[in-house]
Amino acid sequence: MKNSFFRYLFLVAVLLSYTSVEAQQKAKDQSAEQRSHLLKPLDIAACMSWKRVESPDISPTGRWVTYRIAPMEYNPDDKESKILHLFDSHTRKEIVLPDVEQIQYYDADRAVYYEQTDTAGNMKTILMSLSSGVKTEWTYKESFHPVEGMPYSVSVTNVPEDTVNHIPSFDCLVVRHLKTGTAFQIDSIGYYTLYNQNRSILFIRKQTKGNALCYGPLVGPYRTIYQSSVKKEPSSFNLDQERMTGEFTVKDSLWYNFSLKNNTCDLVFDRKEIVIPAGMELVRANLSSSQKFLTMELRPYQEKVNKDKKEEEIKPDKSFELELWTWDEYEVPTLQTRSRYSHPQYSKYIYDIASKKMTEVAPGHADLLEPDRAEEIHYVLYTDETPYRAQKDWLNEMPFDIYSVNVHTGEKQLVGRSYRTRPRWSMNGKWAVMYDPIAQVWNKFDGKTGEVTDISTAIGYPIFEETYDKPNPAPAYGIAGWTADGNNVLIYDAYDWWKIDLTGERQPECITKGYGRKNQRSIRKMTSNIDKEVFNPDETVIVSVWDENTMDEGIYSLDMKGRLKKLAEGPYIYSIHRFSDNQKYCIWNRQNVSEFRDLWWSKSDFSDPIRITNANPQQSEYKWGTAKLVEWTNYENKPNKGILYLPEDYDAKKEYPVLVQFYETHSGGLNTYHAPMLSSAMADVMYFVSNGYIVFMPDVHFTIGTPGQSSYDAVVSGTKYLIEQGIAHPGKIGLQGHSWSGFQASYLVTKTDIFTCANIGAPITDMVTGYLGIRGGSGLPRYFMYEEWQSRMGKSLWEAKDKYLASSAIVEADKIHTPLLIWHNDRDEAVAYEQGRALYLAMRRLQRPAWHLNYKGEGHFLGNQAAQKDWTIRMKQFFDYYLKGTKEPRWMKEGIHLRERGIDQKYDLLEK
Repeated sequence: MKNSFFRYLFLVAVLLSYTSVEAQQKAKDQSAEQRSHLLKPLDIAACMSWKRVESPDISPTGRWVTYRIAPMEYNPDDKESKILHLFDSHTRKEIVLPDVEQIQYYDADRAVYYEQTDTAGNMKTILMSLSSGVKTEWTYKESFHPVEGMPYSVSVTNVPEDTVNHIPSFDCLVVRHLKTGTAFQIDSIGYYTLYNQNRSILFIRKQTKGNALCYGPLVGPYRTIYQSSVKKEPSSFNLDQERMTGEFTVKDSLWYNFSLKNNTCDLVFDRKEIVIPAGMELVRANLSSSQKFLTMELRPYQEKVNKDKKEEEIKPDKSFELELWTWDEYEVPTLQTRSRYSHPQYSKYIYDIASKKMTEVAPGHADLLEPDRAEEIHYVLYTDETPYRAQKDWLNEMPFDIYSVNVHTGEKQLVGRSYRTRPRWSMNGKWAVMYDPIAQVWNKFDGKTGEVTDISTAIGYPIFEETYDKPNPAPAYGIAGWTADGNNVLIYDAYDWWKIDLTGERQPECITKGYGRKNQRSIRKMTSNIDKEVFNPDETVIVSVWDENTMDEGIYSLDMKGRLKKLAEGPYIYSIHRFSDNQKYCIWNRQNVSEFRDLWWSKSDFSDPIRITNANPQQSEYKWGTAKLVEWTNYENKPNKGILYLPEDYDAKKEYPVLVQFYETHSGGLNTYHAPMLSSAMADVMYFVSNGYIVFMPDVHFTIGTPGQSSYDAVVSGTKYLIEQGIAHPGKIGLQGHSWSGFQASYLVTKTDIFTCANIGAPITDMVTGYLGIRGGSGLPRYFMYEEWQSRMGKSLWEAKDKYLASSAIVEADKIHTPLLIWHNDRDEAVAYEQGRALYLAMRRLQRPAWHLNYKGEGHFLGNQAAQKDWTIRMKQFFDYYLKGTKEPRWMKEGIHLRERGIDQKYDLLEK
C-alpha cells in the first residue's frame, strides 16, 4: 500500500515535470515564432547595406587600433569609408578622424601624426596628442619623421643650387628637437640608417672626389670609417645591427667589410682578380654571405653600342595584318606580345675567392639554386624545364628536372625528373629538401656528398594530399619550418608536425605527439605578421587546430617540445590580422554562419578579448539562417558530406523550396559567414534562406575521366537523401551551378529529372570545343584545364574520345526535361560565351523551356552593380515561380525585344 502511494506520487511528479518542460518549450517556440514575425526577409536594399571592416591595424605598444567601415558593395560616394577610427583598448573609447588616409605613431604611442588636405587644397601635417586630443600643425619646411625613443624628427630635404656662390644643390638631413624646435643638419647626405635604438647614425656623405662612410651619435660628433676616391661611390651599404658589422661595394668591383665596434674597414675582394675567359664578359656577380665565393653570370663579349646613335625604328606594313599560327612555336599568338624586352639569361659560374678557381655550374636557361648561407660549398643545384617546354599548353604547372653540380670539378648529375616545386636549402646551407611528386616522398640532398635520401617514408603516414582528385601529381602537405641550427626540417602530414633530423642520426619525431591524428584535428601554422620559418629551441608558435568532423577551429600555442596550449576555440573560423610590435597584443576576427567578421582586440594569448566593431547591427532586423553538416552514403558507396542551410525558424512539419548549389567541396566552410550581397553569379545563400529557402551544398569528389558522373553520384544521392529525410520535396527542388559547377549542372539535367528547374551559369556544355578553346583572359589554350587541372579528364581528347563526348551535355540535350535559366555573358574571359549559348540553341530547337541571359560586355562574373541587381531579381523570380508557385514574371512570358532593352525590364508578375 505504502509502495503504491509513493509510486503514485512519483508518477504525478513526473507528469507535472513533463507538463512543465512541455509548457516551457511551447512558450519558447511561441517566443521564437513571435520574434520571427517581427523580422524582415532580406531584400535588394538590405543586400546593398552590408558593411565590412577595412584596413585594421594595431599600434606598436598594442594599446590603439585603427580601422575603417566600408560598404561590402563598392560605393565611391560613401562617406563612412573615408573615416579612420582610432580605438583605445584602455578606455574603450574612439577618436574619429574624417578624411585621413593613415596615421603614424610616435613617442611610445602617446601621439600620432598624419597628413590632411585643408579647404584650400594644401596638404598639411597634423600632430595629435592621444591623451588630450590636442592637434598642432607641423610648420617647418622639412617633413615630419619622428625617431622612436628619441625626442627628434629626422628628415632629408633638398638645398637648392646657390648660383651666386656656385654651390650645387645637395641633400641634407635635418635633425630637429621636438620640444625646443631647435635643429642642426648633416649636409650632403646620401643613404643613411639609424641604429643602437635610434641613438646613432651611419650615413654616406656625398663628396666631389668620392663619398665617405661616416657614423656616430645622432647629434654628433661623427667619425669617418671609409673615404672613397671614386666619384659617387659607395652609394649604399648593409648593416647588421646586432653584430655592428656591414659591407658595401664600390662600382660593383670592390667588396668591403666594416666593423663599427672596431672602427675598421677592410677590402674583402677585388673583382679585377677574376680572370674572365677570352671572348666573355661579366654581367653580374653576387658575394656569398660567407664571403668565400661569388655567383656570377657571364655572356659572350658584346661591342659597346654608341648611345648617341638611335636604333632605326622598323614600321610595320599596316595595309593588312596576318596572324600566323605555327604548330611547333613556343607560344600561340594569343600569348605573344609586341614588347621586344625579355630578361636575358646567361651561363652561371661559381668563383672560389681563395683558390681563384671558376667553375661553370649551370647553363643560361637554368635557374641556379645555391646554398648561399653555407660556410663551404661543394655542390649546387639547378632546375631545367627545357624538356617540358613543348608541353606547356597542356600542363597546369611547368615541371622541371633537377641537377646537382660539383663546384670543384663541374661534374653534373641528374637528381630527379618532373619536379613541380623547387628545392629549399636548410638555414645552414648543408642540405636541400625537395618533394618528389612522382614517388610522393620528401628527399634530402646532401650538399657535401651530393647524395639524395628519402627522409619521409619512415614517418609511416602519407605526406601528400591524400584526397587530391585532380590529374596532376598530388602536392605535399608542406613544410612548417626549420630549426635554427639548420639540422632539422619540420614537415606536415594530414594532421601533425614531424621533425626530420637531416643529419640522419635520429628517426623522424612527431613533435605534436600524434595529437592531431588521434583526434582527427589538423594542426597548421597560422598566418600573421610574426610568422617564422626558423624556430629556436624555446620558440612558441601560434597554430590553428581544425576539427575535420565538427569543422570547429581553435587557436593554440605550440612549443618545440610539442606542448599544445589552447588559447581560443569554438564553432568559428579565426583569422589573425596583426600582433603589436612588442607582441603583447593582437587584433583578429572570427566568423560563423551568424556572426560577422568583426574586429577583436586581445592580449597575445587571446585572453581579455574586446569586440571593437559592430559593422552590421542591421542583421538583427532580418530573418537569418542556420547551418549544419549532413552526411549520407553516395552512389559510389562512400560517405559524403554537405552543408544544409535552414531558415532560423525552420519547422520540420512544413515544406520548403530547396536550392541545390555547389562547386567542389564545401563542408570545410561550415562556419563561413555569408554576407548578404547582390549576386555576381551564384545565388547569395543567406538572401535565399532569409526568403524561406533551404540551401543545400553537397561536397563533390571527382574520379579522373568521369567528372560528370562523380557529380551525379554526390549531388543526386544527396538530394534524394534530403527527400528521404522529409527535408526536400519533389517538385520544389532547384539546381544551380556556375562555371565548373555550371558544367556539372548541365550534365546533371541530362541524367535526372529530380530537379524542378535549374539555373546554369557560364557552363562548358561541349567538352570537345571546350578542350580546343582559348581562355579569353589569359590567352592560354584550354588543354591544361582538362588534362591536368579542374576539368579532370586526365587525358587528351584523342586518348579519351568517348569520355569527352559522354561528359558533353550538348550531345545529350534531348534528354533534358528541366526548365533552364542559362546565364552566360559575351565577354566571359574564362569560358567561351558560345558554350552557354549553344545549350540555349539546343533547347530552342528541341522546344524545351529555356531562357538565356547575356549581360552585354560583362565577363565570367558580373562587375556592374546595376547588372548584379537585375540578375539578383530575375534569378529569384525564376526560382520563386517554379519552386514557390508564385506568379510568372512578364520577362519569362514575353521576353525582351531589342527595342525594349533598357526601357521595359518586365519584372512585374502576370496574373495566373
